[in-house]
Amino acid sequence: MTGFYPDETIRQTAQWADWLSTDWRLEVPDRIHSSEIADDGAPQWHHEFAKWLTRSEARPPRNTEERLRTTKVMRRLRRVAVREYEVLYRTLLLGEPLEETTTWLNERAKRNNIPLPEGQAVHYRKKDTLALFIAGVDFCRQQY
Repeated sequence: MTGFYPDETIRQTAQWADWLSTDWRLEVPDRIHSSEIADDGAPQWHHEFAKWLTRSEARPPRNTEERLRTTKVMRRLRRVAVREYEVLYRTLLLGEPLEETTTWLNERAKRNNIPLPEGQAVHYRKKDTLALFIAGVDFCRQQY
């Protein structure tokens, strides 16, 4: 799927997406335990909390000023490019794969009775969602 874009664009997008995602989320995950029991009989760690516990200390937590700056950039993106914001929100904050985000975009377009683009069977293809993702991350990178 990434063959449409240069490798450098994909690399830079992934790097910035990871960085923005970290700043956009709260530092410590909201859920500590899942609803399951671990092998030792104790409550199972929620997968996000387990990932947070084992994260690399080479990447120190962001300070409040940087997080506020990221929030302002995301709000600006929401004002000027709603679709890109929605794609970033669903993928970076909710952790949804591009395929699911594409499905969600298509279902919403259908619910809102938006006519299909001429010659297309769906409103959004995965490559369209990827383009929205790259554009959203690039906007944030430039605004930061």
